[in-house]
Amino acid sequence: MRRPRKSPGPKVTGNRIELEGRLLDQPEVRITPAGTPVLRFTVECGAPGEELRLGIVMAGESAIATKAKLLLEPGRQVKVIGRMRALKGSLKTSSAFEVVAESIERSE
Repeated sequence: MRRPRKSPGPKVTGNRIELEGRLLDQPEVRITPAGTPVLRFTVECGAPGEELRLGIVMAGESAIATKAKLLLEPGRQVKVIGRMRALKGSLKTSSAFEVVAESIERSE
């Protein structure tokens, strides 16, 4: 009997995570009071039948360049490399963690 093929899902090593998933919403860039651009979006990256959604955040000039270069839009497949960060206090959403991205690529 053949075992069902498992989805790779997120791969975490120490505090480094690599994941591939589908953008769920329109990526948004906001500028902090200090003038730092911050890119945020949500990725669905669970195995078939699982609902695993992670918030992705990237700060700095690379955030604007990444959004423009990759033409990020809902439904696109992306690969994200970064580290996990726990959310605190009022920042808490449906997920208690988010990924601070070092790099984002299209994976189609």
